[in-house]
Amino acid sequence: MREKKRISIFREWSVLSRQYISILWSDKKKLTVMFAFPVIAALITVWIAGEDMFVHYDGTKSAAFVLVSSAIWGGLFNSIQTIVKERQNVKRDYISGMRLSSYIASKALIQLILCLIQSAVLCLAFLGVEFVYGNQMPAEGIFFSHPMIEFYISLFLLMYAADMMGLCISAAVKKEETASVMAPYILIGQLIFSGILFSMEGIAQAASYIMISRWGMEALGSISNLNEMQLKIQLSYSMIPHNAEAMFEHSTRHLSQVWLILTGFIVCFFAVSILLLRKVSKDTR
Repeated sequence: MREKKRISIFREWSVLSRQYISILWSDKKKLTVMFAFPVIAALITVWIAGEDMFVHYDGTKSAAFVLVSSAIWGGLFNSIQTIVKERQNVKRDYISGMRLSSYIASKALIQLILCLIQSAVLCLAFLGVEFVYGNQMPAEGIFFSHPMIEFYISLFLLMYAADMMGLCISAAVKKEETASVMAPYILIGQLIFSGILFSMEGIAQAASYIMISRWGMEALGSISNLNEMQLKIQLSYSMIPHNAEAMFEHSTRHLSQVWLILTGFIVCFFAVSILLLRKVSKDTR
């Protein structure tokens, strides 16, 4: 009997992508939350932290932290249950010959498109701050003539890195409940070890370098040129010194390094997701 020819990897990826789009489209509730979240996050940023954004160091840093937190949570929410919900089907199809690289790539592509849209919406916070309070962004960006482009690229890379981290976790766990329980703890860990809330030393400082939150803050802080802003207390007492921080260096070298690191996280999470999902064939439930 003639053996059935295996379809090409591109065709397999295309079919799986269309299937995933169909699944997403059928879940209107989740889609609504996905696109409502960045709108709400942008409004909260303007309302809670926008008044002092681009006015002084403390206010700008706080607003950036809110945006980083929102981007990470949005990315995690997008994907942390994506694979685990389909685990039984994945096991069946994998045993039947499906390429896990095609499967993960189909998820990654659609999630990329979602993150492109969501991060653009989240960037409305910067325009909202200008419109509501009249606070002006830096006159120029580091690479581009307007910093909004760089803010967008940074938030997109951060959100997509968080999204791929969620996909990686979804590939690792076997129950939806486990993924749901893990999400807030992962976010808390990202925020604590970002190097913003607390001063980090020793092991804690080393741990901060593997947190995407740290690099998100470095990107937004560099673009905002935090080192050149006055501290809030300096508005009243100008003699108080403000030491420049290396993590907020306003230079093309530093920002490109941060973007490259976030891209590295995305690639690593993608590769690890494939490796972790190979264990699905050993599931006994």
